[in-house]
Amino acid sequence: MTSLPLGRPVYGSATSVAAMSDSDGSAVSLASSIGALVVSFLFVTPVAGTLLGFNWTQAVLIGGAAGIASVASAWWSARRADESD
Repeated sequence: MTSLPLGRPVYGSATSVAAMSDSDGSAVSLASSIGALVVSFLFVTPVAGTLLGFNWTQAVLIGGAAGIASVASAWWSARRADESD
């Protein structure tokens, strides 16, 4: 059985932890995707339910479809921005 070194943390050296950053591109992409999903769902669902006359089940389904479309659009826009760099 191997014993753990006492002077070092188990998760690795300090250099590997310092290399991580909060400004990671995937984190930004995830945040923009979640933001696009929430904003589009919260905007489209009430509009479909009140102004367009759909029942609330249909309005939620329409809001979900709009959310999926906005996430796909945000993902595609981020991918095109990465390709242009």
